[in-house]
Amino acid sequence: MASSKNKDSKTLARCFRCKHAVFMQWLENPIIADCQIRHERFVAMIDRQCPLFEPSYIEEPEITHYDHYEDADNF
Repeated sequence: MASSKNKDSKTLARCFRCKHAVFMQWLENPIIADCQIRHERFVAMIDRQCPLFEPSYIEEPEITHYDHYEDADNF
């Protein structure tokens, strides 16, 4: 059996608490997590199964706020 950093891949975690995520939000929409390992974006506050999850221990992570959708091209 292959070893992973998160030994129980069935554990639910939120990207908002993961050290691999960078956060952004457009207008009043949900916060999006840009995973720096998977190079994918996910809704940050949704519970999901991720074997790559590692806790960040940051209570209030930095969130980049955008007021135009065109700003997404620059991220």
